[in-house]
Amino acid sequence: MSPSSRFRSFTAASAAVLAAALVAAVPAVAAYAVKPSPAAGYGYRLPDGPLGPLWWAEGSYKVLRDDPLPAAKSPGISLSAAGGEFEPFLLVLRPGVRLDDVGVHASDLDGPRGAILPASGISIKHVEYVRVTTPTDAAGKAGWWPDPLPPVDGSFAAAGGENHPLWITVRVPAGAAPGEYKGSIRLTAGALRQSIPLALTVRSFSLPDRPSIRSSFGLPSAHIKLYHNLETDDELERVVDLYHQNLRDHRIAPSHPFELYPIEVEFSGLPWRGGEFDAADPHGGGRSLKVVDDDLNANVEASAAEPIEIEPGAAYRLDLWIRAAAEGQEATVLLEALDAAGRPLPAYSFLKVIKSGLAWKAESSDIGGFPAEVASVRLRLFPAFRKSDGTTTGTVWFDDIALAKAGSAANLVPAGNFEMPLESIGVRADFTRFDKAARRFLDELGFNAFNLKLEGLGTGSFYSRQEGVFGGFRQGTAEYDRLLSRYLKQVEDHLAARGWLGREYIYWFDEPDPKDYPFVREGMQMIRRNAPRLTRFITERRPGPEIMDVSEIGCTIFDRVDPGTVAGLAPKGREFWSYLCTGPKSPWLTLFIDHAAVNLRMWLWMSHQWGLKGILVWRANYWTSSSLFPPDAPQNPWQDPMSYVVGYGVPFGQPNLWGNGDGRFLYPPNRDIGRDKAKYLCGPVDSIRWELLREGIEDYEYFVLLEKVVRDAPPAKAGRAAEAAKLLKIPAGIFTDGKTYAKDPKVLLEHRAKVAAAIEELTTGR
Repeated sequence: MSPSSRFRSFTAASAAVLAAALVAAVPAVAAYAVKPSPAAGYGYRLPDGPLGPLWWAEGSYKVLRDDPLPAAKSPGISLSAAGGEFEPFLLVLRPGVRLDDVGVHASDLDGPRGAILPASGISIKHVEYVRVTTPTDAAGKAGWWPDPLPPVDGSFAAAGGENHPLWITVRVPAGAAPGEYKGSIRLTAGALRQSIPLALTVRSFSLPDRPSIRSSFGLPSAHIKLYHNLETDDELERVVDLYHQNLRDHRIAPSHPFELYPIEVEFSGLPWRGGEFDAADPHGGGRSLKVVDDDLNANVEASAAEPIEIEPGAAYRLDLWIRAAAEGQEATVLLEALDAAGRPLPAYSFLKVIKSGLAWKAESSDIGGFPAEVASVRLRLFPAFRKSDGTTTGTVWFDDIALAKAGSAANLVPAGNFEMPLESIGVRADFTRFDKAARRFLDELGFNAFNLKLEGLGTGSFYSRQEGVFGGFRQGTAEYDRLLSRYLKQVEDHLAARGWLGREYIYWFDEPDPKDYPFVREGMQMIRRNAPRLTRFITERRPGPEIMDVSEIGCTIFDRVDPGTVAGLAPKGREFWSYLCTGPKSPWLTLFIDHAAVNLRMWLWMSHQWGLKGILVWRANYWTSSSLFPPDAPQNPWQDPMSYVVGYGVPFGQPNLWGNGDGRFLYPPNRDIGRDKAKYLCGPVDSIRWELLREGIEDYEYFVLLEKVVRDAPPAKAGRAAEAAKLLKIPAGIFTDGKTYAKDPKVLLEHRAKVAAAIEELTTGR
C-alpha cells in the first residue's frame, strides 16, 4: 500500500479483493505488547514545591497520563544543543489536587560573555491526548494517547492525580556562542509560585541551514481549506504558506509545494481544449473527439479554444455526429452566449441534450437569431446530461461538427473534423506563477526536494495504470511525442537556468509490479530521451534490478529496504529513499500514534546507517476520508485518531482502517469542524510524532557532520578521528534491523552525546 495509489480508481472485483485484504490487515485487539516508555525508567523528579510533584524528561518520550513519577532526581532541567537546532523537553505537572489558573513562562537564557537566548525563542505547548478505541495492531492498546501539541495560550487547569505534560522547545540560532546558558521556567497557580532552573549547553558547532536528507510529505490544500473555513484564494495561499513555514522549521519538504502555482501549458494551432483526439473509429477523416466524464463531482467537457463570432439576429444551423460507449447515453451540447467583453450571458445560450448510442448518429439543430447583446458563442461539449452538481458521467465521441449561418456553407467551427496538421501545433510552458512560488519555496524556505508535476505523463500503480494524454493526443502517437518533447525540454532548461535543477523529482508511477515494468520503462525512457537532466523517481514495492535502472531515485517501503542493494547501487549514482504509511505494522518501525515514541527518530538513524538519502510519507494532513465521511460532516481528528481508507473502490460508508495517525502528523486548529465555522488564518497544530521526526532529522545531521569532520581531520588528530569513525557504526544495542531496535530513547541520547563530543573534539583548536 503506497502514498499515491490510494487515490486510483479500480475495477469492482479488484476493489473487493483489496477491501478484504485491508480488513484482514488489522489484527484482532491483543494484550498491550509494547509500552511506549519504560515504567519509572525515564525522566527526572524535580524538587517538590507548592504546585505539587514536578518532573521532566528529554523530548523523546510519550508521557501517558498514568506514567509513574521517575525514580531519578534532578535539581533542574539540563539540555544541550547545537546551533541551528530545536531542543525539546517535557515538563510534567502531577498535582495532588486540581490546580486552576496555571500559568507557565520561560525566561531569557543568559550565556557566556553577555550572549542571550531570548524567551521569544522558547515555545511552550500542551501535550494533549486522543482516545484510541481501536488499536492499530497488537502492539497498541485502547485508551488515551498523547499526540497533539497545541500552544499554551493563557492559563489552564490541571486535574489532580494525573500527569499534565508541557512540551517546551528551545530554538538555538545558528552560530550562537557556545557555552552554558541559564534561565528558568516559572509556574504559577493563583498565589502559588515555583521556578525550575533551566541550563542549556550550546555546542561549538551548528547544523546546516538546509537539511542533508531529502523528504516528501503530502500536504494538499483541500483539507486545509475545509478545516480552516477558508473562502478566497488569497486566504488559502496565506494559510498554506504558514504550513510551509512549519515544514521548513521541521526540516521537511512538502511533496507538492507548487500545487497552487503550476507550470501553465499553452498550445497554439490547436483549436480544441479537453478531450482526446481518437483515431480508432472516427465518423470521417482520421480523428474524432473522445470526451470522458468519470468524475462524480464535476462536469467534464471539451470546448473550442476560441469563441465564435456571430451576427446578431441571424439564424444558424448546428450539425454534428455523435456516438457513445453505452446505449441511451445522454450528452449535452452548449453554445454559450458571450457579450463583447467575453462575459457569459446564460439567458441567451443554446443548449441541447442528445441521446446517443453505440453507432454514429447525425444531429442537427436550427438556431434562431441571437439578440444584439451577444457578440460570440463558445462551443462546449459534455459527454453526460449536464447537472449542477456534476454527478452524471459518461463517454461520448463527437465528429464533423459544423456551425453555419443559414444559407451559407461556411463552417464557423475551426477544425470541426479534428484534422490538425502536426506542424501547425506549438506548445509553450508559462512559468510566471511557478517562478514566483519557486523563489519563495526553493530560494527562501530552502526546500531541497519537490515533486515536479508534468502535464501529459501517464500515471498508475501496481493496481491500475493510465496512458498519458497531452494536448488531446494519446501516448504513442507522433503528435504526443513531438509536443511532449518540446514541453519537457523547456521545463528542463528553465529549471537549470534558475538554479533549481536537481531538487525536482518526477513521481508519476507508484509501486510497479513486474507486469507494469514495460509500461514504466517506456515512460521513464521517454523522459530521459527528451529531458535527460530531470530526476526520475519511483516507489518500489519489489525493489530489484529489473526496474531500478530507469530512475535516479528509488523509494522503497521501509520493511522491504535491502541495505545490501543500497550499498551496491548508491556508488553508481542511484539515490535511495524509504517510506512509511499504513504499513509496515509492528514489530517493524512505524509512524502510528499508539506505538513507541522512539520509532520516527529511529527511522532517521537507520536511514543514515543504510545510506538512504530521503524519507517519504504520503500525507501530513490526512484528516478525513471522503469514502467514509460526507463533505458536510468530515471526521474530527481531535476526537477520532483513526485514519480510514479512501479510494480503492471501497463503497461509501464502509469503515476500513489504515491505523491511528497514518498520514496525520499535523492537526487543524479547528477542534469542532462540524459546528465551528470561524475562519482560521493560522498555521497547523504540531504533534509529538512531528517533533520526534525533527529530532531524528537533526540526529541525521549529527552523523553527516561527524562523517565530514572525520574525513577532514588533520594528521595530528588521525587517531582520534579513527576512534570517532567507530561511532558511525550503530551498535546492535540500538538496532540490528528494522524490526529489532531499542524502544528506550535513552540509548539514542547516550550515543548522540558521544557523536556531539567527537565533532567538537575534531573541530576545536584547528
